[in-house]
Amino acid sequence: MFRKVTDSGGAAAVLWASLILAACGGGGSGGSSSSGGSDGDTTSLKAGLYETKVTYANGAPSQKPVTYFSPTSKFVIVFGGDAGLTFGTFRFSGSSISATSTDYRQLDPVQPDTDGFFEKRGSQQGVISGTVKSRESAEFSTADAEGKISTNVEMQRQNLVSGLGISLNRASGTYVMVDSGGESRVALVVKTDGSLDAQYSKINCVLAGDLSIPDTSVNVFDVSFTLSSCATDNRDGEYSGVGFFVPESTDKGRQLVFAAHNGEVAMKFQGTR
Repeated sequence: MFRKVTDSGGAAAVLWASLILAACGGGGSGGSSSSGGSDGDTTSLKAGLYETKVTYANGAPSQKPVTYFSPTSKFVIVFGGDAGLTFGTFRFSGSSISATSTDYRQLDPVQPDTDGFFEKRGSQQGVISGTVKSRESAEFSTADAEGKISTNVEMQRQNLVSGLGISLNRASGTYVMVDSGGESRVALVVKTDGSLDAQYSKINCVLAGDLSIPDTSVNVFDVSFTLSSCATDNRDGEYSGVGFFVPESTDKGRQLVFAAHNGEVAMKFQGTR
């Protein structure tokens, strides 16, 4: 239900800024005035990356997470500081937008899990209802099962970064995720057929699955995979989620970012090739 989260470091804002700079070759704007994206019939809202503003009905400070919205209508909203994730699937009817949302939060927001897991799942699903303002913007509210509104949300597509073309061939490679201390946590291999393979050496999780690109003109992909043999049982299971690519910049290689969940816990991966 988009519960209030603590942004301990503004990591989402930092990543968003670096993404825009990389897409522009070191400068410029990723705003909605740039062209790009898909005009397909999957939804009445273009798939892509959305700058998002969440305003809380209880008066808590608003937040500006980033939404990854897939051409398959799946979405994940990623809050700053890796403090929280919200998953769902948008449904469209004319200009109306609806969904149910599931929240996951860090057990300790001050010290996020070093392997990217979110183990505090919301006890209730949020009910989303709102309006598509244009092919590149939407507004909606989230409410509990009794209809009490908890948040109001605005989304604006960032066309430049959303319209970067991607392909499985370009995506292939080994992406290494490190913790805040620079220690390697896992290396994820993406093969040219989209298959995924990784092993978390410190927590024993074995990852096997697939990355699929629904629309090669949109910089958003879907992931589905299995985690097995994890030291913590609730991390085992079938995961699905959404991600995108951060293009190469002058100081960093290409980055792969995605978030996924198994219905009990969620995880986020951010690795560099």
